[in-house]
Amino acid sequence: MYRRILETDEAIRDLSHISYEAYKYTGDKNSGFIFLKLYDVTIENMAVFTEGFSKTGIEYRGYVIHILPFGNYNLFYVDDGKKGIITVLRILYQKQDWQRILKVNDTYHVHGKDVGE
Repeated sequence: MYRRILETDEAIRDLSHISYEAYKYTGDKNSGFIFLKLYDVTIENMAVFTEGFSKTGIEYRGYVIHILPFGNYNLFYVDDGKKGIITVLRILYQKQDWQRILKVNDTYHVHGKDVGE
């Protein structure tokens, strides 16, 4: 079953930062765009194949956070199968202490509003 994708403000900030860093590192403005296109393809596949990815063991509002390796990054999301919505919470560099970051961050936002509202 296809799921609708919802991206938090935090995930969008992560993407913006990552694509800017790709540009800054390579000096090629297309590198950031290539990263964003790869991200788009990845989440489109995730919307179809939701169950194939590992669980972190960390919960957000009663939903287990899933982890999807994505290049040198990890994409973290929750799947609300009843509503048919996947919410992308964060995109973090693999070497970051993502467990600590996910446990400390207990509020995510969409268009400035708390996801739980």
